[in-house]
Amino acid sequence: MPEANLGFYEDPVNGDGICRARTTRLIRSWMFNRSSETLDKYNRELGQIPYPGIYILFEPNNNKVYIGEASSIYDRVKQHSNAPDEKIQKWTQVLMINDGRSASHSEFNDSVIRREIEHHINLLFKLNRYKVVSQSSVQYLNAAQKVMIDTFTEELNFFLLKKGLITKLPALQNQRECSNAEMFKLLRRKGYTVTNESKYEAIINGKQAYIRPGSKKTKGWQITFRDIFKNSLLNEDGYLLVPRGGVLVIPLKIIKESVATDLEAFSKNTIDIFIHFADDSIQIIYKKSITDIQQYLIEK
Repeated sequence: MPEANLGFYEDPVNGDGICRARTTRLIRSWMFNRSSETLDKYNRELGQIPYPGIYILFEPNNNKVYIGEASSIYDRVKQHSNAPDEKIQKWTQVLMINDGRSASHSEFNDSVIRREIEHHINLLFKLNRYKVVSQSSVQYLNAAQKVMIDTFTEELNFFLLKKGLITKLPALQNQRECSNAEMFKLLRRKGYTVTNESKYEAIINGKQAYIRPGSKKTKGWQITFRDIFKNSLLNEDGYLLVPRGGVLVIPLKIIKESVATDLEAFSKNTIDIFIHFADDSIQIIYKKSITDIQQYLIEK
């Protein structure tokens, strides 16, 4: 997000040992050393009412972090202070992130939004070589949640860079699934002819296209070919549409070339490929075969 459109301010550490920082839009944060007294002062500052959000516990000696979310970040961090998780028992500093609003008004009151942001920060800190000891997972988002998450994550990237907590962002940040309506609108704007739209299929430039966002796995977004879908792959007939980061319009011929390295592939009931978003490319991974498909990305 351009700095011309978004500002960052950080106050000096105050007499209570709390460093406040914020953006000129949504993000508000409080950072302080592990201390029950300071934590209680933070709570009194917020009126002793629940504030939902994200918290990050730091163990600087070994570059270890624990990233969590809670409907009341004060209560959750107090638990970590009184009875530390065994994964991060020696944490010494905490960063709390919120939109500056209490539970009754905060966008962070939505647990799905909190967990998705938690997952985003988890990936960012891993990319920046922190030892992340907490777990997270990608969430299923409705249309309204997607809009909010896109806003939050873009701003969080900016905020964490300005705080000096990270120095690197993924070259391909946006792997978020877009809706079919967004995808078809984008394709038409780029000159594609789109007809016969449905949830899982469409006709693109007169050819059959299969819509598969994939399931998140360690190797990437897993897409499974079976039945008619697999037959189309065998016949190199049409496209695979992957609605992430815009839309990947991948000719089935290209996928078949990757799969064809396995002579027994089409004798199996299913064929699994993975779409992997690397720092500087997008790839199809099938067993030991890797094919660059960056050229097939249609961006927003």
